[in-house]
Amino acid sequence: MSSQEIILAQEQSVLSKSGLGKEIQGTLVLTNKRLLFVSATTEDAPAIGLNAVSYYSDVEDLDSVGQNPSNISIPLGSILVTKGHAGLMTNPNLKVKYEDGSSEKNAEFIQTITGGRKKNLNDWSKIIEDLQNGKVKIKIPSWLPDKNSLEGRIIDTLADLQEKGIFEIEKEIETRFKIDLDPDQVETACNSLVSKGILEKKAEDFYRLPSPLGIDDLSS
Repeated sequence: MSSQEIILAQEQSVLSKSGLGKEIQGTLVLTNKRLLFVSATTEDAPAIGLNAVSYYSDVEDLDSVGQNPSNISIPLGSILVTKGHAGLMTNPNLKVKYEDGSSEKNAEFIQTITGGRKKNLNDWSKIIEDLQNGKVKIKIPSWLPDKNSLEGRIIDTLADLQEKGIFEIEKEIETRFKIDLDPDQVETACNSLVSKGILEKKAEDFYRLPSPLGIDDLSS
C-alpha cells in the first residue's frame, strides 16, 4: 500500500449518526488509510426532476480538511467491524465499529441520494475489509503532470472523483488559482489526459478521474 494518502471513493450528502442521537450531513471519503466524514459546508438545490437537497463538503485536498469537531477520521487499522445494508425500505448504509483510544465506538453513515449506480455505500464494507486484508490492489498512475501545469490543475480539480463538465472544470480552476482560461484550452488538456489513460470521458464534454480501486460508479 502506498505511503501517500489517496482518495479511493467519495459519497456526498451522507447522514452521519453517532451517539446521543446526533445526526449530521456531509461527505464520506474512503482513502487507502482511513474513513473520513467531513461535515457539510455547501447546500445544493435539487436538480430538475429530483426532490433531494444535497449537503456536502468538497474534499479535493485532504490536507485542507478543517478540524471541525463534527468531522470523523477513522484509521482503517482501527476498524473492528463493518456492515453494509440496503433494502427496499431502507437507504444504503454503512455501520462501523472502531477503536478510539482505549474505548470502542460505533458510527453509522446513510446514503441519502440513490439511483443510477452499480455500487452504493453498503458496498464499502467489503472494500474496507479487502483494504485491511491487502486483497485490493490500488491503481496509481505511473505518470502525472506537474501540479502547476493546466493538466495538473485539472487532475487536482477532479480529485474528488466527481464527474464534471468543461465549463465547471474551467470555473473551478479559475476561482482556485486566480487565472483566466479558454474552454477550448481546457477541453484540449482534458482530452490529452484521456489519451494518456488518466481521465475518463463519461459523455460529451464531461470527465472524471477514475477511482484507484478500479470499481465503476462507486462515487457520486
